[in-house]
Amino acid sequence: MGAVIVCGLGRFGLQVVESLRSCGCTVTVLSDGGTSSERIERAEAAGARFVQGDFRAPSARREAALAQALAVVLTTASDVDNLEAALEIRGETPDVRIVMRHSQPRLSRRFAADFGITALTPAELAADAFVEAALAESVGSRPRQVARQRLPLPRRPIRLEFLLVPSLLAGMYAAAIVVFRSTLDLSWIDATYFTTTVVTTVGFGDINLHQAPAWVKLFGVVLMFAGVLLIAMTASLLAVFILTGTADHMRNEFRARRLRNHVVVCGLGSVGTAVARDLHDRGIEVVVVDPQADDELHRETNPRCPVIVGDATRPVILHRAGIERARAVVACTSNDALNIEIGLTAQSLAEGRPLGRPLRLVLRCFDADLARRVHAVSNDYTLLSEAAIAAEVFVRRAVGDPAA
Repeated sequence: MGAVIVCGLGRFGLQVVESLRSCGCTVTVLSDGGTSSERIERAEAAGARFVQGDFRAPSARREAALAQALAVVLTTASDVDNLEAALEIRGETPDVRIVMRHSQPRLSRRFAADFGITALTPAELAADAFVEAALAESVGSRPRQVARQRLPLPRRPIRLEFLLVPSLLAGMYAAAIVVFRSTLDLSWIDATYFTTTVVTTVGFGDINLHQAPAWVKLFGVVLMFAGVLLIAMTASLLAVFILTGTADHMRNEFRARRLRNHVVVCGLGSVGTAVARDLHDRGIEVVVVDPQADDELHRETNPRCPVIVGDATRPVILHRAGIERARAVVACTSNDALNIEIGLTAQSLAEGRPLGRPLRLVLRCFDADLARRVHAVSNDYTLLSEAAIAAEVFVRRAVGDPAA
């Protein structure tokens, strides 16, 4: 049986290599000089052969014995590099099995139908495991004998000018109605109508201050200038409120406050987006927390759920996401330490929840040793590795497992 050639030795590539070796497959790793020596040592310790070179170059693929290979697995994070190499490999060796990492799952069917290339998205493959862990009932968790307490619900502070300017305009408007009604002997409707024409400087001329006392005329002059100024300021603040995203943020926080028994997903990367989409498709309410949710890339992948912009390690941000009413928190950023910190913050906030309503904590973790250490000392956290889950599927496809 020929070897399986793994192109790229990043974190995911190394996981694929170790999974292939655990299945007894002969493995050749093809990666460039930028690969860390630690990963090369781990791959060789697992029994893989390492060939240094650019997997996009035909000479490097020949050195890796592509012609005799059982399968090629392209594991780098670059969709363009993976696709370029996959197409060239398909032309060089039409019969070799090609499994390619690609971030666009919607194109998988076209790759398979048009080129005979299996394209898989690790985030999509792992999302189901994260969702199942978030929705599972808590088993074996230690009950916390704490008194039920009312959790604080901090709200977004409102800037002073957003209250002051509209209040001044409304107060001036109301005062002018009273003045014009009493001095010009107008009805409330007519006084309101006349005040509006003065403030907006429309002035139809049907009602005027020609016969009014001098002080009323001066009042009308001041009202005209003040009205124009305050209306302009109000319009400017309204534009700022909408264009800066403040209105959207407040709308999302309002939607999050109304949710019950939802899941808070921290991190709107590939895994977070896939998890949020999977939960939404199952009919589970979701709130996403991400510090860069306003970026154009995040807007394109934004799931149909409230998105809270902020750092999920801050209690105030988790409160805005409605953690006191949530059923689970899924921390799936690309940083293990950050995910652990989010989990610790969420757990500290969950201590005020009533007994019988534990908070599920599911954390993304690349380091298998760290996951084992955390699981050894605590049952409160479920740590999952996207790379380990997806690597198993890549391996089954590479060896031609019909059940994959």
